[in-house]
Amino acid sequence: MAEFQDHRKSRPDEPPATVVSQRPGERSDAALARILVIDDNADVRQMMAIALRTQGYGVEEAADAGEALRHLRAGGFDLILSDYELPDQTGATMLREAGQSGLLGDATALIVTAHSQPEDAEGFEIIRKPVNLERLMAQVRRVLTAAGKSPPPAPARVTAAAAALPAVDLVLYVGAGSAASAKARRNMESTLRAYSGCPIHYVVRDVEEEPARAEEDRIVFTPTLVKRGPGTRAWVLGDLADAAVIVELLKICGLKPSA
Repeated sequence: MAEFQDHRKSRPDEPPATVVSQRPGERSDAALARILVIDDNADVRQMMAIALRTQGYGVEEAADAGEALRHLRAGGFDLILSDYELPDQTGATMLREAGQSGLLGDATALIVTAHSQPEDAEGFEIIRKPVNLERLMAQVRRVLTAAGKSPPPAPARVTAAAAALPAVDLVLYVGAGSAASAKARRNMESTLRAYSGCPIHYVVRDVEEEPARAEEDRIVFTPTLVKRGPGTRAWVLGDLADAAVIVELLKICGLKPSA
């Protein structure tokens, strides 16, 4: 099944999360719970949101406490995942003030942090960084089930034909702050939606944060998509606006769209 990892926030020995992307802001008809994800790091926030949407949850995103409060005033959330260090105040302070104002309703709030002892997070369940997405999904499911929410539908099954194929290893190298890189991520994730149930391992790497890996894959320009396996490596440069190029690359690896 298609996988997404952000290696800037996860250890190599951690198991990858299974993710097939959905457009930010969309809510699946099968979504049984609404979740607000708050993080000023766009990559981390979007990664978590994509993972949660894939599991059938409805997800909204906020980059700071002010934006989060605007979402909370609209109401209707069952779970809130907030980073501890937000630009305007700590996530714990924001959540506590929201609770005192009655904005949390029946929602459960979790704090995501790398701090061993965050000073003002008493009373909140803590998710430690680096975040392992599979463990996060299990924790979300446990919290929502305990709150009386039904678990989401099971992810799509891997077909027997797809399971027999070697996983296609794709790496998208991006540059921080690059509009073309952001567009390439959106286009790549949009294309991969049609490959649910296919053995695809998809990783996004920032060339500035992982120069050694970029050098190993002979990256000169960003964005660049690298097919590392099976077989010989292949490179696709640019914002990946032509989905047919990615489809053809996956076809060579024996994969066809499943949706």
